[in-house]
Amino acid sequence: MKPVLVFAVGISLACDLLVHADCPLDHFLVGCNRDGIEGTADDRTLFLDCRQKYRNTGQTAYSDWFYPLQESIFASYRYRIGEPGFDLFQAVDPGAGMTYEPNFAPAGEPEVDYRFMIECVDLSPGLRAVHKDYPQFTLDAAGQSFDHSEIHRLRGDSHIHMSYQATSGTTLRWITFRVFDDLDDGDQYEPSEPITIVFNVAPLPGDLVADGTVGPADLARLSRCWLRPGSSRDNDYWERADTDRDGAVNMVDFARLAASWRTQSGE
Repeated sequence: MKPVLVFAVGISLACDLLVHADCPLDHFLVGCNRDGIEGTADDRTLFLDCRQKYRNTGQTAYSDWFYPLQESIFASYRYRIGEPGFDLFQAVDPGAGMTYEPNFAPAGEPEVDYRFMIECVDLSPGLRAVHKDYPQFTLDAAGQSFDHSEIHRLRGDSHIHMSYQATSGTTLRWITFRVFDDLDDGDQYEPSEPITIVFNVAPLPGDLVADGTVGPADLARLSRCWLRPGSSRDNDYWERADTDRDGAVNMVDFARLAASWRTQSGE
């Protein structure tokens, strides 16, 4: 086994043993009530917290806006990485690190009060996402999903790991997720906004769709964040619209998008 795989397996096993500490691998944290205030419009709206996204990607924490895929021993989908996974905010264990956020924790029990589905909204060709404990849950096409709450109920743990696997380790790859509540009980949570994970290379400044070019779809996404307060690591700087990470989407970011207009990634 190659050293990189030994390291990845070791990290994954260590993560499973860390019950009351933060896992060293990145995870999206599923929560609700993003503003943290009860009685407001988003109380029953899900979100995916990105505070760990791209944490371990470069020489220093959060230095890159993509995950580098590593070559493996497998012949099929040879280039892989074992993060980010998914976890759930909770209000029970204060020693559980980043997941302990009572204001963001969904109320009730999985499969009883909610059924959170992890859905692939879209992805680039030559990429798939595989649940590391249940490989039958493989997402390789838009519209596919798996039941995170059922796994949570069976294992008694909301902490799951994913393996992202691609046919290339050098070209831009991406996948977009959202979370929705599939429990039809008349009190469903509203679905989250989609989030995108980028692999192998950094997208162009302004390539918010992460499809390798900058065009009208990216401008539309930037407009949704225009002067929107609260750009931060928690929301991945509104999915990279805040290109200089200064906390605001403004003319600086528009100028960077304009400079990349109609440019193809790699040009």
